[in-house]
Amino acid sequence: MDCKDSEIMKILFGNRRWRPGFSAAQQRIEQRIREAVDEWIEQKGYTRLLPTLNSLAEDIGVPSDQLTVHIRMRTRKSVMAWRKELRIREARRLLLDFPDLPISVIGLMVGIDDKSNFKRQFEQLVGVPPRVWREKHLRRI
Repeated sequence: MDCKDSEIMKILFGNRRWRPGFSAAQQRIEQRIREAVDEWIEQKGYTRLLPTLNSLAEDIGVPSDQLTVHIRMRTRKSVMAWRKELRIREARRLLLDFPDLPISVIGLMVGIDDKSNFKRQFEQLVGVPPRVWREKHLRRI
């Protein structure tokens, strides 16, 4: 277990001493899931229109129950909340890289096909609508 994993375990289990107790087979499964998730993120799989946890897990190539446990242990979030954060992080980058692109197109590029849904999700995580965020950050550049 690396240092980051150790910190995650402290967050998850407090001061109690926790021994993972994973068998060699379980460790191999965890490693395979970690690699599959990392590759999926690198390929920006989170921008695909995948409406359900099962379709998302299938796209990554791991069982949905194992993906759920993996993401929960690593981020303390649900898989869908984690994916939303990835999408909004990418949207923030795209808003600055393509300042003339309409907000609705940015939403589509990150896998959210409804403009109002994109605006709502963006505002939930960032605190302001995407247009306001873009204007504020473009003035700084």
